[in-house]
Amino acid sequence: MKELSRNRGQGILMILRIIIEAASAFFVTAALLHYGTTSTAIGSELIAAQPEIALLGLSLSVITIWLIITLFFGRIYCSTLCPLGAVMDLASRTRKRERVYRYKKPLTALRLIILAIVFLLLVSRLAFARRWLLPFGLYESMLERITQPQVIGATLISALIFALIAITAFLRGRLFCNTLCPMGTLLGMLSRRSLFHMDINTDRCTQCRRCVDVCKAQCIDLQDHIIDMSRCVVCFDCLPQCPDDAITYTLGRHTLSDPLMMPKLDMNENETIS
Repeated sequence: MKELSRNRGQGILMILRIIIEAASAFFVTAALLHYGTTSTAIGSELIAAQPEIALLGLSLSVITIWLIITLFFGRIYCSTLCPLGAVMDLASRTRKRERVYRYKKPLTALRLIILAIVFLLLVSRLAFARRWLLPFGLYESMLERITQPQVIGATLISALIFALIAITAFLRGRLFCNTLCPMGTLLGMLSRRSLFHMDINTDRCTQCRRCVDVCKAQCIDLQDHIIDMSRCVVCFDCLPQCPDDAITYTLGRHTLSDPLMMPKLDMNENETIS
């Protein structure tokens, strides 16, 4: 409890997010497997609320809701309602504490190319794109083939893809979300300037790097004290780690309490200017 209170109680957000993510993954999976009447009913509602389902079905109300949520809170979908994200988070949590993450530069060009390709395939109405190239469709397809094996080859391929995603998450956190996932790229475009965002107080930061160590999105650049909100999945894992209350999820932007000193001009420069 002491750790949660370090950063103005914002570590509680991490606990709440994990509970929501776990519950959402359970009910969505239950609905896909038709496990229990109540669970299936709740899961079906959560499936209908998936942004990719809304986009493919042109559900303007759901699309509008996710547009507003993302512009206000960032890519919170990726760490709460995405079942594939829950799988990756579970895999990454099996890492030993000694295995830490490091900041990586964004692969912006690759992300945009993949988004464009997937968009063209979806416009062409290829079922393959819907089932295997979007996060929820991929989760649904893998789950169906692994739990209800009919063709051995398809089941093995699904199990292999599932294992690769889990291994990638174990080694590199949300690399899949921030490189290959078109939904992650699309939401990242909106969340780049989200109203609520992670902010680093440079007056308090002591460069302990604890926030970087746990950032599975690998988007915290302590050299410039910048957090790339287009890649941040708003997991809140970094909040309770900071011993100096230097990182917060906030509306504002921190400014230095002491303005940077202007460089002094030498006598010759003063004479020239005068």
